[in-house]
Amino acid sequence: MGALQYLHLSSCVQLKALPDSLGQLEALQKLKLSGCEQLLVLPESLGYLTGLKELDLSSCQHLMSLPASLCLLGGLQTLVLNNCRDLTRPCSGRLLAQVGQLTALLRLDLSHCHQLRALPESLGQLTALLRLDLSDCQQLTALPESLGQLTALQELNISQCGLLTALPESFGQLTALPEPNLRGCKHLESLPESIGQLKALRQLKLSRCEQLVALPES
Repeated sequence: MGALQYLHLSSCVQLKALPDSLGQLEALQKLKLSGCEQLLVLPESLGYLTGLKELDLSSCQHLMSLPASLCLLGGLQTLVLNNCRDLTRPCSGRLLAQVGQLTALLRLDLSHCHQLRALPESLGQLTALLRLDLSDCQQLTALPESLGQLTALQELNISQCGLLTALPESFGQLTALPEPNLRGCKHLESLPESIGQLKALRQLKLSRCEQLVALPES
């Protein structure tokens, strides 16, 4: 199986683990494990998949951690972790710091991670990132100032982040961003003055931001 490029194991609901021999699939480019609800761990040999470009772990609701070798996936372009509720509990800050080392990432999906409370400053290292989805992260209270370093970002969805009260001042540095989605951020009280620097801005989605009392002069 050394020539295998795509391994699709989605909705294998009884799958609890993968063998260490996974790391021998040196040609693998896509690994899809979405909906593997009983999957608890991934092998450290994951880091040997240096050609991997896409890793989909969406709705792996009992996955507790990712291997330390994740940071070796230097070519990874897509990482989908939406609805991984155990993976993003408060004790998992080291996991998110690891994600910051994946500097080739183009897409990061953390939507519906209801236990996610914060993002590390290392997020700003993902300077190639085009798409960031944080929608429905119900415990997320703030975004890091390093968000502004994601100057290639073209899609940002932070809708339904009900505890988010403000955006970092660096938000205005996201000059490639055309349509940030902030719908349903019920506790968002203000927007930074720097938002006027968003040169590509075409739409600003702020419906159901019930605590927003004014818009900046910019």
